Amino acid sequence: MLERLKRKGCRQLVDPGILQDFVSLAREGAVVLTHLNADPDAVASSLLMREVLLASGVEEVVVAFPEGMSRLSRRVLSGLDIRVDCLESPVRHVEKRPVVAVDVSNCNQLGAFCSVIRGARCLMVVDHHIPPGDLVQLTPYSIVQREPASTILVYHLAKSMDVELDAKLLTLTLIGILFDSRRFVHVTPTALRVTAELLERGADYRKALSLLEERMSLSERIARLKGAQRSSMVRYGDYLVAVSEIGSYEASVARALISLGADVAIVARERGGECRVSIRVSSDFRSKTGVSVGRDLAASLAEKLGGEGGGHDMAGGFNGKCSAGVALREALRILANKIGGMEQ
Repeated sequence: MLERLKRKGCRQLVDPGILQDFVSLAREGAVVLTHLNADPDAVASSLLMREVLLASGVEEVVVAFPEGMSRLSRRVLSGLDIRVDCLESPVRHVEKRPVVAVDVSNCNQLGAFCSVIRGARCLMVVDHHIPPGDLVQLTPYSIVQREPASTILVYHLAKSMDVELDAKLLTLTLIGILFDSRRFVHVTPTALRVTAELLERGADYRKALSLLEERMSLSERIARLKGAQRSSMVRYGDYLVAVSEIGSYEASVARALISLGADVAIVARERGGECRVSIRVSSDFRSKTGVSVGRDLAASLAEKLGGEGGGHDMAGGFNGKCSAGVALREALRILANKIGGMEQ
């Protein structure tokens, strides 16, 4: 990965030279894609990146949301009256085009589009998850920076290229930041500065908040209650760890367990020989132990079990070919090694 990203300060968060080098190879057309079940940060990053590429001289930009957007993302776009033509599965005419992957750096989070990445003439990665995944190893055109949302990084690219953004896209950019930062539970000075700039340029804060307000579906509420019912508790010193296995909504269940009082929540889902694990920690646990979910837990789990893992300091995940039981036991072992002796 290029070292040009390491400059400090808001205006130098990203190096526009990386974009310019990529665009020189993608003049005729490019594909912008993101992870499965694209959330509002992924969708905002993708549509903002499309504008950046078009403004930089790329003739045609195709947006791809592997297997579609999340329900919330569809609601957000509808509420902003933004219509977008996108691919949900690969088609032949884009297979060899240059690709920009945003809000994702692991190929196994792209579904069938992983083959498009492998066959792309060139690749650029813009992501905020640490540690970066396997896609970063495939290209010199990488912008990977620890921020609450990928939208922040793409916005800086847009700003560096003097891209004009209308009120709808400014509000969508704000929504991406609000969503992934959990309304600034995860925050950096840069995130706050970008938010202030978006408001000054015409983003609608009230509308952004209203579009993110959504009652959980019945199936998600059932999953949360089942996850809590099936959970077991382990005590690591003064910290309470909740562990559960569920059929779906593992991230939502993990968040619910934290809200119920757990310091750490580890929730696994097994399907078709593959396992997904979602890990969340409380802010108190993070501040007192210094343990980062993405760096210390999810990435270590991937290293041990051969899958992919990463995320933020307080939230992260793992995907791999193993049973849920094996993944949960290994996650507990890694956690125990990080914070000391276990008491039950």
